[in-house]
Amino acid sequence: MTTVLSDTRIAASLAGVGKSFLVKGRQVDALRDVDLDIHEGEYIVIVGPSGCGKSTLIRCIAGLESPTTGSITLNGRTVYDAERHVDIKTNDRNLGMVFQNYALWPHMSVERNVAYPLRMRKIGKGERERRVASVLTALECEPLATRLPAELSGGQQQRIALARALVYEPEVLLLDEPLSALDALLRITLRTELLQLHRSLGFTALHITHDQEEALEMGDRVVLMREGHIEQMGPPAEVYRRPISPYAAHFLGVRNRLTVTRTARALQHAGKLIPGTGPLSDRVTDESSTLQLFVRARDTHVFHREAAPPTSDHQIDLEGVLSQVVLGEGGREQYVVDIDGHAWFAQHAEGSGLAEGQPIVVRVASDLALLYQGESLISI
Repeated sequence: MTTVLSDTRIAASLAGVGKSFLVKGRQVDALRDVDLDIHEGEYIVIVGPSGCGKSTLIRCIAGLESPTTGSITLNGRTVYDAERHVDIKTNDRNLGMVFQNYALWPHMSVERNVAYPLRMRKIGKGERERRVASVLTALECEPLATRLPAELSGGQQQRIALARALVYEPEVLLLDEPLSALDALLRITLRTELLQLHRSLGFTALHITHDQEEALEMGDRVVLMREGHIEQMGPPAEVYRRPISPYAAHFLGVRNRLTVTRTARALQHAGKLIPGTGPLSDRVTDESSTLQLFVRARDTHVFHREAAPPTSDHQIDLEGVLSQVVLGEGGREQYVVDIDGHAWFAQHAEGSGLAEGQPIVVRVASDLALLYQGESLISI
């Protein structure tokens, strides 16, 4: 990942950006008071479920939508300001854009597709040919120059769409779910290729996706959106380790969850104390709030109840029944445990001979658990 320095120039800045629509006579706030600075050379990934506002945000930056409130600047130049009635047209914002379906002209060769933005900007033939050759070389696409889009694979089309967006040296490259149309294996391959291209070319990028793995792998910073506002923002490792709300934890793939209550000694669930949760219980400041305990499957171990070694104050134990053994990601077995009607997933089994229907102990290190009081993280 690129290291973003505090004195790096700001390539794009959003301040108080909001966007409202009228839908059947009702106002819908697609964006609400969004503040975001993107540093030069940074690769920002905006992630969230459908309807969270990420597509509206990128369209507002591109000038395809006009915000209702706030301002947008690109390299210090204001391209939108609601109060001052500034709204620079899309073609005058010097932005590159890669769409989900690539939007290549089917009747034009690769070379002509890539040259198209330069022709629209009335760049002379000699300079146009030089820039097209340069960007095709950088993306290792020179052998494809005379082909039509229909003769290219999905990965090749993605590269050509990227070349077309980079050829006129945009201030910011906007990528609208650029990998979602590809099959799973090609998506993973092209993530790596995109990052390598970013490192070698140094362009500034804003990439949107609904795939949390893609976001965590690719972003210098990850921006998680929720109902039109930014829920959490930070380096991928920080966002992964410390999702700040139950919404963030759930979206980032923390599957195991229990609603718990506090006692003077420990947390409890279904009237039973949970060993190892005393330190977590001590951190609860508002007993009227809903308390939710989240645990990642990758941090969860299962034992046959009779064979579980003694627990310690630094381990959380829960009892359940092994309900299913399934083949998980990467071909590894994953264990599904019924805990009072809640399905918990574990990636690690200790001992042998585990079978469906057996009584099970689920164990996780207490410093890997996430405890939320209402909407706030109070653990770790």
